Amino acid sequence: MCTLGLFCRIISMEYDNATALTTELGRAGMLYPGDTPDVQAYLYKCTCQPTLTYGLECMSSTAIQMRRLESVQCRLIKQSLGLSKLSHNTALLKALNIEKIEDIINRNVLSLYNRIFKVESPARRLMQHLLSCSIFCGETVPGTLLDRVVSMGESPTKRAYYSQHVPKTSVTNNDGLVDSIIHLLFTDNFAKPYSHEHLLVPLLTTAL
Repeated sequence: MCTLGLFCRIISMEYDNATALTTELGRAGMLYPGDTPDVQAYLYKCTCQPTLTYGLECMSSTAIQMRRLESVQCRLIKQSLGLSKLSHNTALLKALNIEKIEDIINRNVLSLYNRIFKVESPARRLMQHLLSCSIFCGETVPGTLLDRVVSMGESPTKRAYYSQHVPKTSVTNNDGLVDSIIHLLFTDNFAKPYSHEHLLVPLLTTAL
């Protein structure tokens, strides 16, 4: 399992890379006041999010480390939208249709696990050994890829030998609050500094 210090250094580097990308894309409207939030969310999901999650399916992390990573993502999103750090994250992510980092990493873990079994390699032989030990002993080695698959409630045997599409987590189960935020975010006036729409979004996201 990745130690907290090492994980923090890795996250710090990936945060710096994602921040640099955000700054570079500022000329394309990534930073507030810039383009519309749907364009900003699209740019974030296509560039910053992959940078932020790159290679993390190979690392085992704790709940504390995952919360730190989620916090980094939300900090970048709020920066792009010109919102305060005090704004809550859940409703904002739903309104922008942005997946949580944990869901992305879990999907990448399942994909990596399946791809390992498709190619003859030392990694495949090791994973086959761990899988056989798991089947016969009913235990997994903490921190391994197999252990992470099992902890998700997935069948390690099916995920190993049967290619299954892992759909993106749906973030469209909206409630009234999320619908209100969506309405404000996607109006033309939101990108205008000190507009009523831009002033109302922080009120809604901090009133949770």
